[in-house]
Amino acid sequence: MTQGAEQKGNPPRRPMWMRLAGLRSSSHLMLLASCVLLALCFASGCGRGEEEKSAERAGVTAASTAPVVFPVAQKSPRPGGKLPADASCVTAQCHAELTQAAQVHTPVAKRTCDSCHEADVGGHKYPLKLEGDALCASCHAVAGTQSHQHKALEKGCLSCHKSHTSETNFLLNQPSVGQLCGTCHILPVQRFAHETFAKGECTTCHQPHQSDTTALMRGGSGRDACLTCHEKTRTAMASAAYVHKPAAGECRACHEGHSAKYPHLLTTEIAPNCLSCHPEIKKHVDEATVKHSAMLADNQCGNCHDAHAAADKNLLRERMDKVCLSCHDKAIKMADGREIANMKPVLTESKFLHGPVKTGSCSGCHDPHGSEFPALLDYAFPSAFYTSFAVEKYELCFRCHDKKMVLEEQTDELTGFRDGRRNLHFMHVNRAEKGRSCRTCHEMHGSNLPGHMASEVPFEGSKWSMPIEFEQLPNGGSCSPGCHVPRRYDRGSATSAPTTQSASGPATSAPTTQGAK
Repeated sequence: MTQGAEQKGNPPRRPMWMRLAGLRSSSHLMLLASCVLLALCFASGCGRGEEEKSAERAGVTAASTAPVVFPVAQKSPRPGGKLPADASCVTAQCHAELTQAAQVHTPVAKRTCDSCHEADVGGHKYPLKLEGDALCASCHAVAGTQSHQHKALEKGCLSCHKSHTSETNFLLNQPSVGQLCGTCHILPVQRFAHETFAKGECTTCHQPHQSDTTALMRGGSGRDACLTCHEKTRTAMASAAYVHKPAAGECRACHEGHSAKYPHLLTTEIAPNCLSCHPEIKKHVDEATVKHSAMLADNQCGNCHDAHAAADKNLLRERMDKVCLSCHDKAIKMADGREIANMKPVLTESKFLHGPVKTGSCSGCHDPHGSEFPALLDYAFPSAFYTSFAVEKYELCFRCHDKKMVLEEQTDELTGFRDGRRNLHFMHVNRAEKGRSCRTCHEMHGSNLPGHMASEVPFEGSKWSMPIEFEQLPNGGSCSPGCHVPRRYDRGSATSAPTTQSASGPATSAPTTQGAK
């Protein structure tokens, strides 16, 4: 064909490659180019990424690795037709945000969207395989099998959870468990808070979906739930001889579960809390003219008693003398200016202890809750060095000691403090005026001398400590106090003339013939 023929309307001859490809015109070429571009789009955009293919070739699946985090690119237009069967929903251009969260739902992480969604029904729409909570329940069996169900279940799973991703464990739709629970359960935060409540860790104590106990408690009902964490208390209660009755039942009898105004999450202040169940002690404390400061300070009743369990029937924290020494191991300055002596040296270092002290029973003489007598004594006892004698003044002593020891002038057995048959207790104590009280010669708690004899005692109305200088002898003893000349007594035979008693002064007697000692 000649050039002139072409100019007369004959079409130009097609190149060889177009003839081999079967393309008849340039329009066919444009159609082919479009198909190639669309295929490239599917291969690089909507298809599976090279990272996933490399992982599969290495034998690693999405189930064992975190989802590939794509950089968020500009989104592709919504596809108008169905995607290829092996196309992924998550790429840099499509649903890339589903890879950016801290927590990703497992089907999303594995890119198995068809676990929850049906195939495209047209218009890029993928219906859920089941309606509502039935879809979640097909994998998560969390409800309907126990007696107490969380009320929130009635609102549906998505009232608490997200379906694809979340920044919080368990795909919660709030930043934390505490904030999620707080959307329904508005609880006041008071001065003292349960640690788990303060941290917003509600599921430490409560099941989130269902439970066989009220309030969806974990670990059982009542104290069993609390003791799943309070191991020390559980062990103590299991091994102790005595368990506080409320502690054996419901912890909420004394404690709040979330927060409280008072320490230890108590429902009221410690003392009122305890005394609400011990009315007889409350009455005694209220009526006492002498208050025990331990009942009013710091942990109040808890200073001496264990609220849960103990070896002592009174729930003392340890043996009574040790409990008392937890405070009385130092001098105590009282508000009225008095000073209570440090009792530790006397109680722990004395060679001879008073009977109640020896057995650790301070309450043998003292009332730990309050008293009408000085020094919290149970009964009357002279506080002075000198006092006129009356039996009722020594009520405390005569609970253990026979009062005849100061009522009978002559005796062979009522007391070892006698000269022959002459009762020297009677002579010193049973006087109309200036009778010597027990504290004139004796240490009430303990001494390094026999008979609890004191080495020195505070003299009446002064700061002077009067020496006693007692010495035990084989059948008696001698003393050389500041109140009289040295004297000696012997239980076998009298060593001195009988003492006479004046109407208005101390006893007098003839000088001893035995010497000072």
